[in-house]
Amino acid sequence: MKRAFRAELVKILRRRVLLIVGLGVLVFAVGGAAIVTAAAEPAATATAARGTEVTIEALSEPGGGTEVFRRAVSFAGFFVFVVFVGAVAVEFGRGTFRTMLLRQPRRLQLLAGKMAALLAFAAVVLGAAQVLTWVAARLIAPSNDIATSEWISVDGLGVGVGDYTVLLFWVVGYALLGMTLAVLVRSVPIALGIGIAWAGPIEHLLADAFDAANRFFPGLLLEAFAAGRTVDVTGERAFLTIAIYSAAASALAGTTFARRDAVG
Repeated sequence: MKRAFRAELVKILRRRVLLIVGLGVLVFAVGGAAIVTAAAEPAATATAARGTEVTIEALSEPGGGTEVFRRAVSFAGFFVFVVFVGAVAVEFGRGTFRTMLLRQPRRLQLLAGKMAALLAFAAVVLGAAQVLTWVAARLIAPSNDIATSEWISVDGLGVGVGDYTVLLFWVVGYALLGMTLAVLVRSVPIALGIGIAWAGPIEHLLADAFDAANRFFPGLLLEAFAAGRTVDVTGERAFLTIAIYSAAASALAGTTFARRDAVG
């Protein structure tokens, strides 16, 4: 597992990859902070159709700075899912899993090492994005009548750590679902096609037709968890259901990867 972990990091920590990721994080931080703070309304006039609207009063509290990030990043779950689908499925398409198994014949350790490296990198990127979004939001917020004096406090730091932990679990959930789809399909175009269709329009269309979909579909549950709660799902229910989905997905992916005769 350690060798697989280090080998994956070598691929990730290339200058070109770091440059692209860094630029993307910067654009996201500034754009996300601007959009969320501009969308905030006074509590007296804000509508609460689904219980997730952001208000000026809420963003003026100690955790307002990281709440901006949490709101902004909750719309990026689909992107996280697609990235992990592609990162795993591409190894099948190129036949590199077969080559890696010559040096690491233990399949589960190979897959676990690869995913551990990807998640470690994702954790660092998530932390950097949170800090940059907080800084951008603190600069932009006053122009939208949002007070930021409470953001720099012990309470604000505690909320920030809590939000980071929540969103890291959210990333892991999308990552494990994406990995499982990639292992089952083993084709980048097909895996991405299925993932984009399901996590994009299909879940939301079904949710519009059936309220129960919000309580059972993984993508919708991950969205609810990132937001804290919705009218249909509490944060606790979303967490528990996502944990069950993640455990089942990991077991399915591990069993499939270990037992298939042809890996490449």
